[in-house]
Amino acid sequence: MKARTALVVVASLAAATSSFASSVYHASPVQEEGVAFVPDHLGNTVSRETVQNTVLAAQKDGSLQWISRGYPATYPLVKAPSLTKTRDQVLQELEAAKRSPVTADGMRDMGGEAGWVNATQLP
Repeated sequence: MKARTALVVVASLAAATSSFASSVYHASPVQEEGVAFVPDHLGNTVSRETVQNTVLAAQKDGSLQWISRGYPATYPLVKAPSLTKTRDQVLQELEAAKRSPVTADGMRDMGGEAGWVNATQLP
């Protein structure tokens, strides 16, 4: 029984050491495929200062919130719409729409079941 336990421990340790990221070659889960070469595991070539500078730049341009949620770093960021009208202009348009509630194509919302009808057909 002790020999069996020792054999299981040795086998699990051998399997665990071959799957660590410190190795460049990793055994495939399917033994027929052999090993896989992972060049990212060659070594740490990025310094701590470079990583910190990259994070600070991502904070400044707003991409850090996307990266931290799992989106790729090249995710296209949507820019905020530029405001071309003042608050007074928008309020004036609202008042004009209340006075004449007809859209540019001649439709008017009658409300209820009638919904939108052509304003030229109204009595």
